[in-house]
Amino acid sequence: MEIRIERREEYSSRKLAAEMLAAAAKTDPENIRFYRGKNGKPLSDLPYFFNCSHSGEYVACVVSRREIGVDLERVRPVHARLMRTLTDREKAWLESLPREEWDRAFLRLWTMKESWIKCRSGVVWEYKQCNFVEENGVLSVKPKGYNFTFPATPEGYVLTVCEKE
Repeated sequence: MEIRIERREEYSSRKLAAEMLAAAAKTDPENIRFYRGKNGKPLSDLPYFFNCSHSGEYVACVVSRREIGVDLERVRPVHARLMRTLTDREKAWLESLPREEWDRAFLRLWTMKESWIKCRSGVVWEYKQCNFVEENGVLSVKPKGYNFTFPATPEGYVLTVCEKE
């Protein structure tokens, strides 16, 4: 798995994905052909999976031999109505944290859900079909058959990569 985070002023999702896929396939970015799969998931004709996300000043892209999803979010105040995307267990976990940690913690859950949905070519209303429980910094409950990683990000961002096992 390869991941890159670049500034949006220099890279679009398409440009970054083309560069990364070309490097993996040892070809030129101009040779990369994109198309849309199930529910609009971006794909290429290469034997690699890729996914992109952007937020704030940055774009992230990940390339893998396995199905993959990524979500990048700039940490910001979260509107209370978004709590409805969490399961009861996730809400209880979030509410157990000090209030000043809620926005970052909510966005961590959000990026886990979003990356999982994108990995599976799912749809947005599947948020409650996955349940995450974090205990002492370790995911103790997550969808079976998927691995989650949290690569380093620029200050003020959270990023989750979901890769099918």
